[in-house]
Amino acid sequence: MRLEVQQFGEVVGWLESTTDRGIIFRYDSEYALRPEAHALSFSLPLRENPFPQAQALPFFAGLLPDGDLRRRIADLLHISEHSTIRLLEALGGECAGTVSLVPVEPDADKSDSSTEGYEEITVGQLAAMIRERERFPLLIAGGGARLSLAGAQEKIPLYKQNDRWYRPLGGAPSSHILKPASSAFPDIVTNEFTCLKLAEVFGLPVPKAEILNFGIPILVAERFDRISKEDGSVARLHQEDFCQALGIMPDRKYQADGGPGFADIVRVLRRASTSPIIDLELLIKIALFNLLIGNCDAHGKNFSLLYRENKCGLSPFYDLVSTTLWPELDTKLSMRFGKKYKLEKIDRSDLAVFAQDLGVKTVAVTERLESLLAAAPGAWELALSLKEPELDHGLIERMRDGWEKRAEQLL
Repeated sequence: MRLEVQQFGEVVGWLESTTDRGIIFRYDSEYALRPEAHALSFSLPLRENPFPQAQALPFFAGLLPDGDLRRRIADLLHISEHSTIRLLEALGGECAGTVSLVPVEPDADKSDSSTEGYEEITVGQLAAMIRERERFPLLIAGGGARLSLAGAQEKIPLYKQNDRWYRPLGGAPSSHILKPASSAFPDIVTNEFTCLKLAEVFGLPVPKAEILNFGIPILVAERFDRISKEDGSVARLHQEDFCQALGIMPDRKYQADGGPGFADIVRVLRRASTSPIIDLELLIKIALFNLLIGNCDAHGKNFSLLYRENKCGLSPFYDLVSTTLWPELDTKLSMRFGKKYKLEKIDRSDLAVFAQDLGVKTVAVTERLESLLAAAPGAWELALSLKEPELDHGLIERMRDGWEKRAEQLL
């Protein structure tokens, strides 16, 4: 089978399943020669020759959901969970960044793919979709839409206008991502919202977010890869996570499994970023923030590049969660920090090794740590004063206690 790979409604290439070479990707030859043409990925530079499966698959597989969520969606759609191209045929209309995938088989039904639009969803309908999410994952609830988001957590991209919600159809762009609390982690909404607010106070770029209630608490985040235009419509910005940028399959997102580490991210930033010094400073700050907040799940798919107006750099930071609040979860870090993976074993000696991995002087790390710790009392005071109705302030206090304990390890 064959899928058109589109950006902004224009064909830039094809993703194709072959009998002898597996899945290949080829840029449209005319597009690739244009002066204004942009590569889909740092790992897929513009060229005439097709990319073999080993090079093509990491970027496109990275557009799809992960883990058990991918399996559940595949089962309901009667598609093999291992068939990336079939899943993209079913879900790939509205993906992260600017990419849309459109079926081009002669007998394919292109009605959903060719006509963009929106279907209003009432609060009651949205609440019902959320209640039924364990039976029907949100990305495919209701049918008729082709929506995809990476990650293993239930979420749905929607378009919001004048406080009303709409489901994108035919590959129309969304504006927000809605992430409900889960039965396994009912307090994850308070957790992530608090982490986002804290990161913002510390000067880290994060998406705007709020908590709404549709029967259960929902984290509602504005998409940083979408911008609102003057007429109220939404435009896409391109993005890719660091597994995609490095050509690493999403199931290898953890460094211990062959996924990216901090040194790999820096290697890409030094070549791709238009402001590598600024991005390097941000990477140091977010790495320290994740340590202090107790986020052990900051893997290669939770860092991204954002492309905007011929500029490239780190995207706002997302999926910030204090995983240590759940004692049943492992404290092994997704990326090695210094010499160690275990969060509780990291101490001040690891700061120098971390700096060496990044290619900076140790003082560049210690100064940013001191800055975070100096600002922490005011940041936690603000977090505990937040008035969002669904916030659990007892949980926030436990987050602060963990921060202070880990700060002592690094002094």
